[in-house]
Amino acid sequence: MKKIQTPEGVTLLMENMWLRHKAGMKQHSDNVFFVDFPPLTEEEKEKIRCKDTSNQRPDDTQEDLFGGWI
Repeated sequence: MKKIQTPEGVTLLMENMWLRHKAGMKQHSDNVFFVDFPPLTEEEKEKIRCKDTSNQRPDDTQEDLFGGWI
């Protein structure tokens, strides 16, 4: 398995895949990569936690979903 260790490498891979798609060319059959991302900082973790808690929706009732009983 190929390994990508830099953000630039990921960017180049995605550009290559997109351009091949737009040109109608077949993708390489071995497009499997292992990407090492640096560990998240505490600030990044906190942002993710805040975003996750703000996106929680209350349970929808059938009335809310369908606009009333039919």
